[in-house]
Amino acid sequence: MSRRPVIGITLELHDSMLLHVERGLRVPLEEAGALVIALPRDTPLREVESVLAMVDGLVLSGGADVDPEHYGHDRHALTETVPPAHDLFEIGIARAALGGGVPILGVCRGAQVLAVADGGTLTQDIPVQHEGAHSHSTSWRDTSLDPPGEHWHDVVAEPGSLVERCLMGGPSRVNSYHHQCVRTVGAQMKASAWANDGVIEATERRDGPFAMGLQWHNELMWRHDERYLRPHRMLADAAWRHAAR
Repeated sequence: MSRRPVIGITLELHDSMLLHVERGLRVPLEEAGALVIALPRDTPLREVESVLAMVDGLVLSGGADVDPEHYGHDRHALTETVPPAHDLFEIGIARAALGGGVPILGVCRGAQVLAVADGGTLTQDIPVQHEGAHSHSTSWRDTSLDPPGEHWHDVVAEPGSLVERCLMGGPSRVNSYHHQCVRTVGAQMKASAWANDGVIEATERRDGPFAMGLQWHNELMWRHDERYLRPHRMLADAAWRHAAR
C-alpha cells in the first residue's frame, strides 16, 4: 500500500487556542507518516459511520469534562462540561471505532472519552475525590510547554505494556494538565500506567487493534525527547495496517 494512512483528530472549533492545539496534534502524526484531517466536535452523531469510513485512525483530543450522565454519575460542582452534542459525537465515534477495530489514541479528555465509550467511569475532581493525590491540574496554557518542570511527575507503567515500550530508554516522567482521570475501565481497555499517588495515567486495549489513552500530552513533549513520539508512530502504523486490510 503506497498511500499514507489518514488519521482524524476531533477538535473544538471555537477554542481560542485552536491553531496551537491543531498544529500540536497534527505535526507529530505527520512526522510519523500520517495524513491528518480535522473532525469538528459538533459533527452530528448520525454522521459517525460516514466519518469513520473516511479515516484509518482516530485521535480524541483534550478539552473540558465529559458530562457524568454518560457514565451514570451525578455531576460534581467542579465538573465543567462541553456542549452536549460534542460528548455525543466523541463518545459515539470512540465506541464505533472500538467496535470496528479502528486504531485510537485518546489524549487527556480523549483518554476519558475513550474510557466512557468503553463503559468505564471517571473521577470528576482528583484533589477532592482521590485521597492523597498530588497536583495534576496545572494549566498547559500557563507553563513552558516543552522542558520538564514542576508540572511533570513520575508514572509507573505495567511491565510489558505498550506504554512501557513508549517510555523505555529514559525516565518515566510526564506532564500533568488534568483535574479528572479514569476511575474504572470498561470491557476492552485496561489501566497500564499510574502516577505514584495511584491516579490512572494511561490505558490501552487488552487485545485487538491499537487503542491507547494517555492522560498526559505527548504532543507537547516529543521535541524535548523523541520517546514521546512513539504513541503517534504506533497509531500511524496501526492505521496503515487497518487501511491495508
